Formats: sequence, structure tokens, C-alpha cells
Amino acid sequence: MHNISHLVEHENYLQDNSRSDKITAEISPWTIVILLNNVCVSSLFGLAGIVGNIFNVIVFAHQGLKSSINICLFSMAISDTVTVLILEWANICFNPFIDNLRAPVIFSDLYYVSAAWLAGSTYRITLYLTVYITAERCLCILFPLKIKTLVTPRKTKFIVVMINVANLITLIPEYSTVYLSWRFNEARNETILGLAARSNRAETLPITFLTHVVLVVVGFISVVVLTFILVVHLRRQTQWRIQSSGDRKRRAAYSLRERKSEVLVVMVAASVVISYIPLTCVSLVTVFMPDFSIGGQLSDIFVKIWITIYIFGMTNASSNIIIYYRMNSKFKRSFQELICSVK
Repeated sequence: MHNISHLVEHENYLQDNSRSDKITAEISPWTIVILLNNVCVSSLFGLAGIVGNIFNVIVFAHQGLKSSINICLFSMAISDTVTVLILEWANICFNPFIDNLRAPVIFSDLYYVSAAWLAGSTYRITLYLTVYITAERCLCILFPLKIKTLVTPRKTKFIVVMINVANLITLIPEYSTVYLSWRFNEARNETILGLAARSNRAETLPITFLTHVVLVVVGFISVVVLTFILVVHLRRQTQWRIQSSGDRKRRAAYSLRERKSEVLVVMVAASVVISYIPLTCVSLVTVFMPDFSIGGQLSDIFVKIWITIYIFGMTNASSNIIIYYRMNSKFKRSFQELICSVK
């Protein structure tokens, strides 16, 4: 707890070192990187991701939320849509030249209060929906005769709601202590809107951050382990399930259908694992190296790395429609019908 307490300097960093104190952004190699990475590449991915996830929501809703996997993928599409919107907002707030607008607000503070921790929450919601999907597919392989009673649409809806509620509740300590307030800015010689904190800020920030780190690490490890178990047991159980499912045509259809479902889940899980590796590693580094944080001595490196991490999150949240279209024939058919109906 002593180490993590250094993160309390976050508030002072945002207030004293805000980019809004600099009216003109310095043209440097890093400024160019931010413009290319966040303002151009990430923003374009985001726009495509918003459209793609809206299609995902419509397609899964059209198919009906009567199966556990459809319910989870529908919920994941909503979570990914919110994530992409938040990251697009981050691209706006961290644009190197946005302070040239001379708006009466510190944009980095505005983003922190309005969306920074909410983004962490939506990341975790997607992560734990993936945990549930992979766990459900493992149960399908381990207990094929009991799966319909173990996992039902009603139970899945309840668990999905609880995943969302539990992750949103973790925001309460943080948002109970930070808010936006008007204050005088000497560099600009005017009153502007910026971050303010209540007296118990030092107690709540470590709780919020440690909760976030623990949930991310536990969720990440769970997805990795469950995906590994899924792949191993899929190989071992496929032959038995084919032999016990009736005539040759039924065996072939059953095997293909089950294999496609499991491959789809593995692909979704793999995408999450790859995208969440940087997030998990950076979160762990901050716990063990308190200077590697917004308010620490390594804050410049910390900010640059997090800006890079955004592109991973944006890619994961925007790319699922490609996985669904290529790996799920039912989704592909529904998507094509939707496009034709629009035309």
C-alpha cells in the first residue's frame, strides 16, 4: 500500500502539468507519432469499430438472445461500442493541438473525470465476458450431457448483468472523490475547468487502482487458462462425441457445428489475450514501480506507453466483426441479409 500511494500524485500532475498550460503544441517527433497513431490510425479504426459493433448488436439481436453465446457476444458488442467511443474521446482530448482552441477547460482533466476509469471498466467487462464464454465452452466439452441444465439463457443473462454491475461498482470510490471545478490558471490568466479532489483522495485511489489491477490480472489469467483447457479437451473429446452422435451425416454435421463454435470462441479469446497483454503488463509494472505512473518520475514514459496501448484496445474492440463474419456462418448469413435489406 505504501508503494501504490505514490499514485495519489496523479491529481497534482494533472493540475500542475496540464497540457492546457501550453497554448501551442511543440512540433516534435513524439507529437508526430501521436498525430499518426491516435489522431489518424486509431481514430479511423474507431470509426470502423463503431459501425462494426452496431452491426454486431443488430445481427445478434435479430438472431435472438436465446443461446448463451449469443447473449454474451451481444453484450460484448455493446461493451466494445462504449470502449471505442471512449477511446475516440481520448483521441480528441489528447490531440497535441486541441489546447489551441483556448476552450475554458483542461482536456486531460476532462477526460480523466468523464471517461478514464470508465474505459478501464469496459475493458474489464469485455474481459470477463470472454472468461464466461470460454468457461461455458469448456463445460460443453467436459459435461456434454449436463450442459443444458448447467448453463441456461436465464443464468447467462443474470451473470452478464452481474459482470456489468460488479465492474461499474468499482468506479464508486474514485468518482466519490474527484470532480471538475473552476480554478484560476496563471499561464492562461483565466478561470478554467479542471480536476479537483476531496480530502479522502489519498485513501480511495490505492483501493481503486489495486482493484483494477487485481481484476485485470485474474481475468487475463483465467482467459489464458480456460482457452488452453478448451483447446486440449476439444482435441481429446472430438472423436468420442462424433462416435456417439448417430449416423454418418449427423456425425459430420455435429462435428462441424461444434468445431466452428469452439474455434470461434478460441479466436475471440485469442484476440482478447493478445490485446490485453500490454494492459496487464503495464498495470503490474505500476504496482511494483510506483514511479511508473502519471505522477511519478517516469510519468512521461508512462503516458507514451498508455497512448500506444490505446491502439491495442481499439483494435480488439473493432475487429470482432471480422472474426464473427469469417468463423460463424449463421452470423455471416444474417449480416448479408441485413446489408441486402438496407440496400
